[in-house]
Amino acid sequence: MAEATQAPDTYAEEHLLQYTGNNLLALQDMREDEQHLHYLRTGQTITEQLSTMHACLANGNTEQAQRILVGMYRLYPQAMQEVADVSVHNEIICGLLAAKPQPLTTQALQWYDLMDNQYSIKPNANTFAILISGFVNNGLSNVALVLMQEMLRNGHTIHSMLLSPYVSDADIQQIKAMAQGIVGDGTENTQVASMLLDEMAKAEANLKNIAPGQNVGDGGAADAQLVSLDGINTAARARRREREMLDSANVAGITQLKKTLESLYEGELEGYNLQMRLERDTYDAALARYREINAQRNDPLLSSDVGQLKRLSATWLPRLEALIEEEQQRCRKALGESGNDRTRSHYADFFVQLDAAKMATITILEALRLHMVPLSQPTKDGEPTTTMPGIKTVQMVTVVSKAIHDEIRFEQMKKRTNRHVFGYNLSLARLATSGKLFNMAIRRAKARELREQKDRLFLDAWSVTTKTRIGSLLVSMLLEAARIHEGTCLQSALYGKPGTDPTVPVFTHGYAMLKGKRYGIIKLHHLLRELFKDEPVVGVVNARHLPMLVPPRPWMTYTSGGYLTQDEPCMRMKESAEQLQYLKRASNEDRLGTLLAGLDALGMTKWAINRPIFHAVSKVWNSGRALAEVPARSYDAPEPVRPDDYATDNASKYKYLAELREWKNNRANQHSQRCDCNYKIEIAQAFLDHPMYFPHNMDFRGRAYPIPPHFNHLGNDLCRGLLVFHEGRPLTERGIYWLKIHLANLFGKDKLSHAERIRFVNDNFGSIAACADDPVPDAFLAGEPGAARPWWLDAESPWQALAACAEYTAAMRSPDPSAFVSHLHIHQDGTCNGLQHYAAMGRDRTGAQEVNLAPSECPQDVYAGILRVVERLVDEDAKAGVAAAAALRNRLTRKIVKQTVMTNVYGVTLIGAKEQIAARLREVKDESGQHLFDIMAVPSLALYLARKIFASLGEMFTQAQEIQNWLNESAQRVAKSMPVSALATWKTMVLESKQSKEKLRAAIRDSQSTGSILDSDTVLGLRPDLGPGSTRRKRLDALATKPMSTVVWTTPLGLTVVQPYRKSTTRTVSTSLQHLQISDANMPSPVNSQKQKTAFPPNFVHSLDASHMVLSAIECRVAGLVFASVHDSYWTHACDVDQMNDILRDQFVKLHEMPIMHNLKAEFEQRYGNHKMPTVFWEYVVRFGLNAGGVVQAKPRTRSKKVTREEEERLVEAELARHHLEACTSSVEDGTSAETESSVGDEIGTDEIGANTSGNAAARAGPMVVLDLNTVKLINPSTDLVGAMRQADHIAYTVRVNRQRLVDETKALRKDYRARIREMKLAAAKATRAKAKSDKQKKKAESAAAKGDKKKAESAVTKVKEEVEVPIEDPESEAVPESLSDRVWVLEEEMSSAINALSAKYPVEFEVPKIMVAPLEMPEQFEHASGLIREGKLAGRLTKRIEWGDIKFSDLPEQGDFDIAEVRKSQYFFS
Repeated sequence: MAEATQAPDTYAEEHLLQYTGNNLLALQDMREDEQHLHYLRTGQTITEQLSTMHACLANGNTEQAQRILVGMYRLYPQAMQEVADVSVHNEIICGLLAAKPQPLTTQALQWYDLMDNQYSIKPNANTFAILISGFVNNGLSNVALVLMQEMLRNGHTIHSMLLSPYVSDADIQQIKAMAQGIVGDGTENTQVASMLLDEMAKAEANLKNIAPGQNVGDGGAADAQLVSLDGINTAARARRREREMLDSANVAGITQLKKTLESLYEGELEGYNLQMRLERDTYDAALARYREINAQRNDPLLSSDVGQLKRLSATWLPRLEALIEEEQQRCRKALGESGNDRTRSHYADFFVQLDAAKMATITILEALRLHMVPLSQPTKDGEPTTTMPGIKTVQMVTVVSKAIHDEIRFEQMKKRTNRHVFGYNLSLARLATSGKLFNMAIRRAKARELREQKDRLFLDAWSVTTKTRIGSLLVSMLLEAARIHEGTCLQSALYGKPGTDPTVPVFTHGYAMLKGKRYGIIKLHHLLRELFKDEPVVGVVNARHLPMLVPPRPWMTYTSGGYLTQDEPCMRMKESAEQLQYLKRASNEDRLGTLLAGLDALGMTKWAINRPIFHAVSKVWNSGRALAEVPARSYDAPEPVRPDDYATDNASKYKYLAELREWKNNRANQHSQRCDCNYKIEIAQAFLDHPMYFPHNMDFRGRAYPIPPHFNHLGNDLCRGLLVFHEGRPLTERGIYWLKIHLANLFGKDKLSHAERIRFVNDNFGSIAACADDPVPDAFLAGEPGAARPWWLDAESPWQALAACAEYTAAMRSPDPSAFVSHLHIHQDGTCNGLQHYAAMGRDRTGAQEVNLAPSECPQDVYAGILRVVERLVDEDAKAGVAAAAALRNRLTRKIVKQTVMTNVYGVTLIGAKEQIAARLREVKDESGQHLFDIMAVPSLALYLARKIFASLGEMFTQAQEIQNWLNESAQRVAKSMPVSALATWKTMVLESKQSKEKLRAAIRDSQSTGSILDSDTVLGLRPDLGPGSTRRKRLDALATKPMSTVVWTTPLGLTVVQPYRKSTTRTVSTSLQHLQISDANMPSPVNSQKQKTAFPPNFVHSLDASHMVLSAIECRVAGLVFASVHDSYWTHACDVDQMNDILRDQFVKLHEMPIMHNLKAEFEQRYGNHKMPTVFWEYVVRFGLNAGGVVQAKPRTRSKKVTREEEERLVEAELARHHLEACTSSVEDGTSAETESSVGDEIGTDEIGANTSGNAAARAGPMVVLDLNTVKLINPSTDLVGAMRQADHIAYTVRVNRQRLVDETKALRKDYRARIREMKLAAAKATRAKAKSDKQKKKAESAAAKGDKKKAESAVTKVKEEVEVPIEDPESEAVPESLSDRVWVLEEEMSSAINALSAKYPVEFEVPKIMVAPLEMPEQFEHASGLIREGKLAGRLTKRIEWGDIKFSDLPEQGDFDIAEVRKSQYFFS
């Protein structure tokens, strides 16, 4: 029992992450990250180039490796500081000291000095370990001692040096011998040497029993648990050789599996040594088997047990091995010629790292495994086939290259270990099994210690080109090496005379069309297709993925845990570079401790094979009969008969084709299931007398999964029935109670009350005992008439039910049933766990009652509740004459709706639900075994029923639907957003590009006018985007308009989850086979906005489910319980179910006491606070003019032709926003249209919403009111949108009326004043003329008087008096101007004052309020307002504007009144 080192409450408080706003992990946008920019420039990631550097060192090319590293530091200093840590420099030093023929010791010391002085990299313990061991091995003991002293001064210990993976056991012995020699000689370094010997002696004391070929343990109790096979005595070991003879298929895959598992029966190895051997002998065993077959080829007796296909494929090995060796020689030559062979330079460093024979074995096995998939051929009548007549070339190339890559990695890791490293790992295992590693302080300390002593290997980063070239090369060699004798039948083809009968290729390369696209394919010879029907290849079993014999390595970092000999990430990632970056940072910052502790808690559960169940399974298997998930040996269903009217009746034809397709699928599935079952039984048999452990890892959401794929407790009913806990515990009275509950649950009685389930078991004890005594009667298995069908076969989970029957019977027959030692796992299952989390987050009382969160007298059946609603809806439609409803009426069952209800909360789409229901409908048959539903009508019936189930869920779980809608909407907004910095960069690039293009056009015009010629330097000076870096700029331009932001959130346990859904980016790689389009995960690519949206709700709920499971696992382990889980199903011993139930409820309550949704919203607001998103706004525009009759009418806006810089930037932003939004709403990869964020006013093609009828706008909108604009108070559109729009109508109307009145009255005023001025001027002119005439008459009078003509003089004077007297001045004026100009100025000033008074009376400068409406923020108000506009009841129009707006998240749905603490009182929460 594990030691309880900390109180459960303390654990919960420490494990749950409290959101503070300062504990988020965030990465740069891909368009700004230097590593991604580097990849855009070079086509290689920085780690890929470091991987090339590592390959150069492995091949002895130290100069090239140094050039690569120095050049990368020069070109990318910032990125190298983040990526290239001390481990990179350690690889350089290690390569220099291992150089051939002479170690480069001087250069190694020089590089050691450069680390700190030039690159600011501090050496670690591994650095000194490499240097010390290297100098000791080269006889330079004095230098080694100086380095050791420097190591001590730097704070590193001798023990840390011994734990370095760079130091082998032989190196340690050399160092020890050096120290002994110095001590013996009594030289000046004796003190250091003595200290070294003392520390080594202490370290050796802990490793006294660890030696090659021996057991690991030292005889202690902890080692007994870790190393030996507990409880297995000599007789048990002897039983291993007395195996039951299983009727296993004599095929390559099963034969290989048996060969791999042979070491489990040999008995000479135990514990860790046996586990190490299993993990090592994967492809080595296959290679040895192929060579053995070839050696026995001429001996019929020796080769009689070898399958035909195995025998044939073994003949390909020597030819393929020779071809690979020739290519490796050419690669080595190319490496020595300093890059003259550019083609091989892409892969030569990597191609020579693995033995040719092993590469050939891997290629053959992977190719055969791929081709075991049934190949559908066109029918004789030319009916189209839905699959290809072969394997896609790119698929085979990728699979082969990945297998080679993995094996090279494994070979490299095998070299990096010694006894001290092994002992350190063993000490970690002791800490884990003792429970001390569940103390998070101890775990964090050990994790830091491990990170410091362990360097990274840059082996995970082959470039796309490298992978493709190596895979393509090996496949092309296989095409040449794999031959078969040309013959008309299979036997002649297989056994032709060597050297005389002609041979033909087994694999050929060709092309095929699929869905309008041309693909390269690898086709298999038709005779081998026939062989596959009888002897299919299941594929090599990777022994590293078998169950473990010892506890897995504890997960201390993100790559250190699980299997003993391989470092794999703790997370399953599908080439998601972004997720890997987050995972690395989280691990380095100690954020993964809780999750890794949870994986350890699950992995340390010790399992065993249930021997009685295994005997029953093997009996059924050997009989060849199909029974309880054990498929029949052969598929006996008759092939559908082609109808006579096939050529004339399309309905009959299509029905026949559908039945034929189903028959072929069933036949293929039966065969596949038979092989899969064979694997499971073979593994179970091999582990009959061995304990088993299942190392776990997790997916990107934090859900835990066993790593062994073929046999684990997450498998089907057969796997679960074969497994029991290795540790047994007394049942106790409560254990008997829970064992009965468990047994009843397995028979489908889980919706009855506990009392009714107990009664069911008590009433059927006779049947239970009969099942235990004779599980599979011979008469029944032989099919004898009248033979009784075993009762356990009627259970929903028959093999688990049989195991429970056997356990319960044995307990009841024991002297004291409560003291009976039980090994059986008892399950506690949640009720539609996704809905449970939704109900808890929303505090939905109704939903909580439906999914058993709230206390009740009997368990609630949510699936039955949904079924009742669906049946009501179907009945209503059937009465209304709906054909689909009539066909389904009174035929629906709980099983039909269950899967869709269960997966609805996990994001199943309508199409996915349709497929689920269609599969269930096809399973429904009548008493005669015929389909109850017409096979041709099933798709339409399934679609109809899926819609009804969705409607029923919305009716019953409104709170869950609201939360799901919020999650969908938020994810959609995130996926459409862009960081402000990226937006600014892109805008600048666009503007600069426009300016440079304009400058170039001007220069071209000038050159044409002058007749000069523009040189290239001038062109590049004007258009730098055409010069170096143009490819990068083009790629950035292409990415700028695409959505790049993925949804990222933090789980309650601190895991940063990154949704990996991006649109695939491909690269074209030219190979000898063809041009291959390869998916490139390192290339920055836009997100799949639709997938980001639809997948977020289920992924978020899965992350909560995973958090609850991890918390429960840790708490159960701390409490000393044996624990296992299958997502929302939790397992322990019967006696511990009550305690586990308390833990499950407590952890669920503590999880949901956190403000999960509020934390999520706060995180989104912080994480995406600097993001902008293209938002559809609708601007309410209302403009009036006056027609000829003086009636107010709409007036179009005119734009100025002059565009300012600010306006140009605004236009660029608007264009970017439109492109970005179109990219987000474009079709998704599967060809279906992406859903837009809102159906209200979000149509890309609609730019304006106006009245549906023609006519005067003001007249339609009703009477307009002239407002007093000096006192008007504006209405807030967010509170009263229609009121604000109507007020805008009145304001626009008032402004226009004021403008018209101002114009009219100003015009009249000006006319009046101008008339007065004109009269004044006329009078002045008249007076001037009169005065001139008077002056003339005066002169005449004076002249006449002077001449003495008195009469003339008097006449002239009289005329002057009559004509000249004209008044000029205004007698009423107070001040009479002295001149006409002064008098005119006075009148103009009066007119100006009068006009100003009119302007004040009729204000026209009042700006009409700018009303911008976002439909997402106020959908109902927008819909209402747009309806009024279309009806003409508002005078304006809505014009679409796509602008960059701040990303905003809607308010969270209101919570209900359910108290989460009530879960603790719910008897059926888990039951």
